[in-house]
Amino acid sequence: MRKLLGRLLRIPLLPPEGQKALGEKVLLGLLALGLFLGLAWEEAPEPPPLSPVLLSTKGHLLHVGLSADEKWRLPLPDSALPYLAPLLLHKEDRYFWYHPGFFPPALLRAVWQTLRGRPQGGSTLTMQLARLWRPGQRSIPRKLLEIFWAIGLELRYSKNAILRFYLTYAPFGGNIEGVETAAQWYFGKSAVSLTLLELAALLLISQRPAFQKAFLRGDPTFRQRALFWVRRWAQAGLISPSDLAQAERLPLRPLPRPLPHLPPHTLPSTAASGDTLYLIPSLQARAKALLQQHLAFWRSCGIQEGAILIAEAPTGKVLAYLPSSDYFHCAIDLIQIRRSVGSTLKPLLWREALERGLIHSATPLLDAPRFFGRYKPINFERSYYRGQVEAAKALRQSLNAPAVTLLHQVGLREFAHRLQELGLPRPKHLEYNLIVGGVEASLYELVQAYTPLATGSLWVKLRRTSRDSILQKEIGHSGSSWIVREILRLPNGWSYKTGTSTYLRDAWCIAWSSDYVVGVWLGNPDGRASGCLKGQLTALPLAEKIVALLPLPPLDKPPFEVGRALSCALTGDRPLPTCPSQKPAYYLRGRYVWKDCQHFRVLWLSPNFTYCSACLPADTVRLRLRRIELPNQPALAAYFQGRCYNLPPHAPSCRQASLDLLSPQPYSTVWLRSYPPYLPLQAVADPPTPVVWGRGRDTLGWQPFGHIRWQVLPPSDSLLNLWVQTGQTRLDFQVRLRTPLAK
Repeated sequence: MRKLLGRLLRIPLLPPEGQKALGEKVLLGLLALGLFLGLAWEEAPEPPPLSPVLLSTKGHLLHVGLSADEKWRLPLPDSALPYLAPLLLHKEDRYFWYHPGFFPPALLRAVWQTLRGRPQGGSTLTMQLARLWRPGQRSIPRKLLEIFWAIGLELRYSKNAILRFYLTYAPFGGNIEGVETAAQWYFGKSAVSLTLLELAALLLISQRPAFQKAFLRGDPTFRQRALFWVRRWAQAGLISPSDLAQAERLPLRPLPRPLPHLPPHTLPSTAASGDTLYLIPSLQARAKALLQQHLAFWRSCGIQEGAILIAEAPTGKVLAYLPSSDYFHCAIDLIQIRRSVGSTLKPLLWREALERGLIHSATPLLDAPRFFGRYKPINFERSYYRGQVEAAKALRQSLNAPAVTLLHQVGLREFAHRLQELGLPRPKHLEYNLIVGGVEASLYELVQAYTPLATGSLWVKLRRTSRDSILQKEIGHSGSSWIVREILRLPNGWSYKTGTSTYLRDAWCIAWSSDYVVGVWLGNPDGRASGCLKGQLTALPLAEKIVALLPLPPLDKPPFEVGRALSCALTGDRPLPTCPSQKPAYYLRGRYVWKDCQHFRVLWLSPNFTYCSACLPADTVRLRLRRIELPNQPALAAYFQGRCYNLPPHAPSCRQASLDLLSPQPYSTVWLRSYPPYLPLQAVADPPTPVVWGRGRDTLGWQPFGHIRWQVLPPSDSLLNLWVQTGQTRLDFQVRLRTPLAK
């Protein structure tokens, strides 16, 4: 290598020994220069972090947070650099494109002017950027370090990148840095939209922070200073005369405003800087105002907080997310807190029953005291029961006894599995109070579970940012969703379902149309109860105000799967001309099977047995049978009509009698929580007559028609082999008894 360099650098006038020494000096100089440049590259300062930014779907700033070093610092838009760079360089660094990070003539001029008592800066934009990234006190050694760092920045980054960095990190008073941040803070618009006069004013503030007060108070002298640089740009040919004339006419009016900032508990945990949020700022602000106004009225009644969630049903986009009325009043994300959901799951149960063909919209359901194991559903009005109620009315009035009966027909495990498919948590213990508030879920999960009711059959995962994955799946049929929506639809076109948790701790309301799902929760963060926390009383009025902010729902026709027919009001079957009352009903074609109506069940009574038409003896005169008529619903007859008759058991020879087992459920687990432990035994026979209960080989006794038989049990864990019989129909099953562990 030394020989090669020696040949290249050989000077004929020098002897060979001189040429060799000169080559060694040049080599050492190159090595020193390479070491210097390498150190400059390595020691070049790193850019400080930017402010986290979240954008709206239209590209507008939705949220700006403080950077890690507590600065408001926004990145420069790509379209702003070609507009700002020539004007900035003409003012600050005209030889930027040619120097290696420092400009010696400018440094010498600054030294000369300083010695003459006129301090003047000689730093290039690159040196200023190095000083911004590594601040410190000004001194001669410090100035040398800035030159060293500037050389490293020039080696590491391109000229365009350095310009972008400077426009992003230049100070504009306080903790405001960057032209884009200053434009948003002082003028409420992007740097691309700045006028020439506004840009000149910002550049003056950047170099002389003392000008900030004059700028904010609209000092005419400051405007003349800014206009001076606009004229200089016009003289240099950087702007047209018409631009100059416009700048001389326009006023300079700063309107300081804070950057858009969302409360911390409103931000998604998975959001990263630059993500797009689907929130609509105007809808968010108006919903917040309605929530605060509503709570201001109800706080005197013990309701302190509320939460609102608005989602677009077909896409799952969250358009409004209000986890509390105000962050400084409650910093908890109440949308994600799980609480007892009250009766809000009943539309999902009715939808499931419609799809299984168990009911149509006018099917009579029984609202009466009835035991399911040890559980007895009670309506919100406590002891008030309505008797026979059609399915649509039972859902609208949120009756608990018909809901638990329907849950029994659908199946506990089957319905719990469907709730899991809808994204709701599975309860730890499957019990019949599941449908009346035995499940805890968050408002977020509940709104998500209602998306199939809005879309028809499409379950959609809610999405808050563009980063969230799209997840959709078909659940059920659109016809059942339409029927439920039609049952709960109000004149404004929206469907509503309210809910009230046990002990009046939570008030819910879910409103939905084919396009949107709106969720409202009211309560107290500490779970404190209030007599006003009722869904119909407090949550529904707020939900009606919220849906008024959204477009009117379109008129949707029933899907092809939905049929409409007349049904007997008493039995719910296909009516006959003799039916006294008929009601229109919606049903699912191919799911619900119609039967011909039979108003009443005719029975014949003897002193010892009850006979139906299938087991009626031929010699009715000798037996002196008495003819009676009961409603053709065993449960209804048992609770409301059967007590008027002293019915004997059904004839043992009858092969067509059937049993509906109410308590306990076959192969279930019963927890013995009372002393002495007891178990309600209840079954309904068809034809409606008393039934006999047994345990193993022992007969426990008769259950009178329309009553419940109580069985005292041993207070220990055991497995019971029970049976119940009417006529020749017998059901054998097992029940496991469990005793809770002592605390």
